[in-house]
Amino acid sequence: REARPAPTMRLNPEVDDLFGFRYEDFQLADYDPHPAIRAPIAV
Repeated sequence: REARPAPTMRLNPEVDDLFGFRYEDFQLADYDPHPAIRAPIAV
């Protein structure tokens, strides 16, 4: 696979306490994933 640019993690600037962050305060920008790699598995 050819490397793609890394995404950017953006944090909500209104949160002023490290322990005050919630899931909604994080945003992953410019994420461009490769398609999944399929492999057979025995069950």
